[in-house]
Amino acid sequence: MTKRAFGLAAYAALTAALCAHTSAQTPFASAGDRSPVGSLQSQLRAWRQAHGESWYTHTNPNTGTLELLFGGNALPSFEPDSSVDSDWFRLGREWIAATEGMHGVSLDELVATRVFFLPLGQGNTTDKMTVRFDQVIDGVKVEDGRINLLFDLQGRLLSLHTTAAPTVEDPRPTPSFDAGFASMIAREVFRSTEGIEPNHYGQPELVFAHVDDQEARRWTLAWQVDAQWYEPGFEPKGYLYTIDARTRQILKRVSSIHHFDVTGTITANATPGTAADHSGNPPVPTPMPYLRLQSSAGTTVTDANGNFTFVGVNTPINITATYAGTFTSVQNQAGANYSVAFNNVQPNTPNVLVMNATPNGSVTGQTNGFLHIATQRDWIRSIFPNDTTADFLSTTNVNVSGTCNAFYNGNSTNFYPAGGGCNNTAFSVIIAHEMGHWLNVRYGTGNGSDGMGEGNADVFSLYQFDDAVLGRFFSTGGGSVRNGNNTRQFCGDSNGGCYGEVHSDGEVWMGAAWKIRTRLNTSLGNAAGDLQSSLLFLGWMNSYNQTQIRSIIETQWLTLDDNDGNINNGTPNYAEIDAGFRAQGFPGFDLPFVVISNVTQLPTTTNEAGPYVVSANIVAGITPPITSATLRYRVNGGATQLIPMTNTGGDTYVAGIPGQVSPSVVEYVVEGTDSANHAVSFPSGDLSQGYSFAVGQINTILATDFESGAAGWARNGGNATTGLWELGNPNGTAAQPEDDHTSAPGVTCWFTGQAAVGASVGTNDVDGGDTLLESPTFDLAGTTAAKISYWRWYSNTQGGAPNADVFVVQISNNGGATWSTVETVGPAGDETDGDWFRHDFVVSSVITPTANMKLRFSASDLGTGSIVEAAIDDVTITSVESTIPAPTNYCTSNPNSTGGTGAISFSGSQRIADNTAMLLGQNFPAGSFGLFFFGNVQVQQPIVGSQGNLCVAGTTFRLPIVQTDTFFGTVAYPMDFTSPGTNAQVITGGSTWNFQFWHRDAVGGSATSNTSNGLSVEFGD
Repeated sequence: MTKRAFGLAAYAALTAALCAHTSAQTPFASAGDRSPVGSLQSQLRAWRQAHGESWYTHTNPNTGTLELLFGGNALPSFEPDSSVDSDWFRLGREWIAATEGMHGVSLDELVATRVFFLPLGQGNTTDKMTVRFDQVIDGVKVEDGRINLLFDLQGRLLSLHTTAAPTVEDPRPTPSFDAGFASMIAREVFRSTEGIEPNHYGQPELVFAHVDDQEARRWTLAWQVDAQWYEPGFEPKGYLYTIDARTRQILKRVSSIHHFDVTGTITANATPGTAADHSGNPPVPTPMPYLRLQSSAGTTVTDANGNFTFVGVNTPINITATYAGTFTSVQNQAGANYSVAFNNVQPNTPNVLVMNATPNGSVTGQTNGFLHIATQRDWIRSIFPNDTTADFLSTTNVNVSGTCNAFYNGNSTNFYPAGGGCNNTAFSVIIAHEMGHWLNVRYGTGNGSDGMGEGNADVFSLYQFDDAVLGRFFSTGGGSVRNGNNTRQFCGDSNGGCYGEVHSDGEVWMGAAWKIRTRLNTSLGNAAGDLQSSLLFLGWMNSYNQTQIRSIIETQWLTLDDNDGNINNGTPNYAEIDAGFRAQGFPGFDLPFVVISNVTQLPTTTNEAGPYVVSANIVAGITPPITSATLRYRVNGGATQLIPMTNTGGDTYVAGIPGQVSPSVVEYVVEGTDSANHAVSFPSGDLSQGYSFAVGQINTILATDFESGAAGWARNGGNATTGLWELGNPNGTAAQPEDDHTSAPGVTCWFTGQAAVGASVGTNDVDGGDTLLESPTFDLAGTTAAKISYWRWYSNTQGGAPNADVFVVQISNNGGATWSTVETVGPAGDETDGDWFRHDFVVSSVITPTANMKLRFSASDLGTGSIVEAAIDDVTITSVESTIPAPTNYCTSNPNSTGGTGAISFSGSQRIADNTAMLLGQNFPAGSFGLFFFGNVQVQQPIVGSQGNLCVAGTTFRLPIVQTDTFFGTVAYPMDFTSPGTNAQVITGGSTWNFQFWHRDAVGGSATSNTSNGLSVEFGD
């Protein structure tokens, strides 16, 4: 097959191949390779419990997995040595492993790449450390696959940012064709679309490339080939082709030529140093740093100030200077490279050697090209002395045939001579911009198609030269190219570039960055503001790999600016940074009015004395100070009580809930109010959704994980036509869970109707009404602190016609005749996008407990436009029992004249303060006189002269004489702990006494007596 035939046969549908990928795509949300999307919220909740409530996440819209974890600080397992890279890599691995459930990236796919110290303390924040890992699968790198972690110098984690692939379609690293064939495909595509043969190629690279299909991102094995064409006098063309390494399909094509394009002019006053070479801004003598000088005495390089020394030379020498040195080699495309010889240069005397002594446009272009590559490198080093990113030898082509442009092509920066109404484009800010493209690649931000590359290259130029105007006198008539004071507005995270051209799109970001700088200059002063903005910009370039213009950038800048591990209470320069982003149309980062964190979560306790101390950190984010802090609580679903919290220093507030008599369930939340009367409650304004703890002993009434069957639960009613409740193992289709909630080996739960694996979204979901799942009857009679908990999954993906589809939990105390609503979830908002969430409630706060209780779950789809799925697992019903053990019988009694044996028991409260204790007896002779007595020692021995056994000894006390019922032979004695002169007053809280009943009896006509068994009773206060 000829090359031409190959091109025609394989790429007849080239346009379609470049625009769309037709293979089936299984989103990570349902693939289940590592972590379902729905788990991110629950993972965040668990993370907050372990590391504080100030943490938040940004979700990657293309994968549904974690992109950025930020907002707080997490303590390290050890304090790292700031000078030992292995310590920081170890910390990085620990946190990556700890968060794998959020981002889905395995440690065995990551290669430790770099530890970098960020001297942000030069400004008005704190020094930090950033650690980078690159993603490599079986020796093949993942395109843009990196995880960056930000730490303070004590090793506390401040953020984790990932652009790595959570899953790869087929991770085998074996392509079906080689690099040479990939280059041939790229050549044929280039020739088919551009009509010319490429004459420059990059080395083909095998990668796992990312491809965006219908708002979902997938990764697949691919060759990437850079094919370019450029000839003197013509506009260069170049594209990086990504070719599926198995199917040969063109997955994507991006430009590899990054022009300095002229899109308009803005009149402004010329400023020396940032304007083009023209009559009003003529060249002046300027030191040439890092220039290589050759002589008969050897070769040397000038320093940053242009100084040079040939060591040990005592005789005159001849020196040749060209525009080549440590950081760039200038190539004149319009003729020979400029070179000048300085003859008879004298030793032991200061020599001032002037290159380009008689300036002309061609040579001045070479001079500028050499000078400003070096000044950009020095600017970066002046901000971060340890940053070596710009320390490499680049190629700078000047006087390239053409006019009115400049470009970066992946291996050189290129500038045009004067002509066509434009001045020579090789001047300071244009050089800094084009070199900015190269630095974008080296830092990892890249030069994507949404304008990020252009905008960020502009920022390099604007910040280095401290000038909002980019390209003064680019045209001979004056004007400029772009301006940081533009009003180009951000179009939203989901829109990408929205102005139709990458330079215009990039103005959104360069404008925001410049406005941040100007606001910092206003608040800090010019020098400090310049430094602070440059620290943040280069710190950001080193710490994150943000390839798109998105609102997440502000979060990243604020995290770098933060000085206390909690960006929710503001950062040293929050106002300036946030205002800069908002001025460009970004949504901004809203500080919460009040931030409450580190709230004590009290455990179940048998301690009735209390107090139960709750501590919390409360901060006013916008209008400080905190004017009041309150602990709100209720007991057993009763009335809400308020306790003022006391500030114990800094942001810490403390209060104690008074001791509670068991059995009790206490629910509580913390509330803070700022100076503008903004009140915030945490974890919720609703006490039923707050924290809770029990006082007493936990008694489990019902607990089922459904692994052994339905456990009496059943579908009962509802009018839905599809998606009815069923018991089984969900397979993760559509919006269902992939697994039940129970940890392995559990697989079974109740869920709404299941579709086959691979079925389209919405197949067999709830439709046409509601479907009801009902529990068996359970007994809560006599409980005062019964609690029900369950894990629920609910997903309501709304389409174009949202409706009132909800998930409802109800309880009945009359066997299902009537129902009371516990909670209603949906149709949208929190906990409606699919995940396991636990909910619990105190029964008495909803309904009066009885012996005829039932629980019911309902999922409904009452209209169109929604895909509704639900699941239920791990239902537990408990009660809280008193901390005082129930009375127990001991000792045996002998038969009395009734033929039965007398027995005693206890009713009422064992607590002295309640004063409701009552001693009871049965099976005694009717109308017989007797008395209760008690002592502190248990015995069992016959009583001389009696038919009974003695069960009580030690220190003993008698209670008043009573008579048994004249018909039933029962007896009751209420113990009054308050009545003066009664022996009952010796009983105190915390004591245990043993009771027995003695009574008169007659056996065979002979008068005698008998006794009951013994009863041991522990009393409480």
